[in-house]
Amino acid sequence: MKKNQQGFSILELVLAAGLFSVFAAGISLAAFQGMNFEQKAVQIQTARQWAEEGIEAARAIRSQSFDALADTDGSGLNFSDGKWSLTSDHDSWEGYTRIIMIQSARRDSDGNIVSDGGQEDADMKLVTSQVTRGDLTVEFSTYFSRREIVPLNP
Repeated sequence: MKKNQQGFSILELVLAAGLFSVFAAGISLAAFQGMNFEQKAVQIQTARQWAEEGIEAARAIRSQSFDALADTDGSGLNFSDGKWSLTSDHDSWEGYTRIIMIQSARRDSDGNIVSDGGQEDADMKLVTSQVTRGDLTVEFSTYFSRREIVPLNP
């Protein structure tokens, strides 16, 4: 008795190749999306660290001299001779841009800090460190006082 030993038909080969292409494209797309998410996460983390460094540099400037925290809409930072200082231009590094903004705090008649109106508080500054890269923006803000707060020992 003879067995029917026909090979795959052209239709079966085309169908198998098509299915393989769909699965391969799906796996490739998932891998590329995973890499894009990972790359975006790295960019966010880098921006956060650079913005935090801006706040810490402003804290160091304040520790040297509170009066060095002059009001500005956009300064950069410089580190030389072991000290931080404000510069007239923003910072740039590998597509990231950091701007340090400093403004005097304002207080209402009850002494509460307010964003609009009120009287200027010469002993309090709002410092904002903003880092951008393309459509990504990370911003941290904090208040610095002329008087350093010393924690009480328990």
